[in-house]
Amino acid sequence: MGKSQGPRRKSRAVLTKKIRERGKLPLSRLLTTYEAGEKVIINIDSAIHKGMPHKRFQGQVATVVCRRGRAYVLQIPQTKIVKTLIALPEHIRKHQDG
Repeated sequence: MGKSQGPRRKSRAVLTKKIRERGKLPLSRLLTTYEAGEKVIINIDSAIHKGMPHKRFQGQVATVVCRRGRAYVLQIPQTKIVKTLIALPEHIRKHQDG
């Protein structure tokens, strides 16, 4: 039998929550609104599969472009190109400039 090549392969450590982070999601994560041009950190919540970005973007800083329904359109600068992805607010957090 061949190996699975799915988007969640080799993600055991990346998508594992700490023991105190398990359980219900706080409502403040869902109700936070982000403005266009704001910096956010992609922090994937593995308990919610809908609107989950690819695991390669875990921990990266992105810029909010616009809102699309409940989700946000994000842009991440790579070396030569800019990646665009769509993520739900459960998977992003505000970036602390410091």
